[in-house]
Amino acid sequence: MRDRLTMDISLKELLEEVPRAKDILYEYGLNRLEEEDILDVVVDKLTLKGFFRLMDLDDETQGEIWKKLQDLYRGSEDCHG
Repeated sequence: MRDRLTMDISLKELLEEVPRAKDILYEYGLNRLEEEDILDVVVDKLTLKGFFRLMDLDDETQGEIWKKLQDLYRGSEDCHG
């Protein structure tokens, strides 16, 4: 596991390390990538920062998502020691 979460983490790595992140990102456009059947193609190349840009999320929304993801990440770190 990484020392800390960064905006440059690929979606693939994020979803592997923090599976519950999918629930959060789903509300903000991840569902569209699945519906368009392109998630499998972009998941390993698209970073979290790139996802925010692609979904055209404003700074406030990005901040909310970032906080939720960090809380999940810290929680998963606690579980894995």
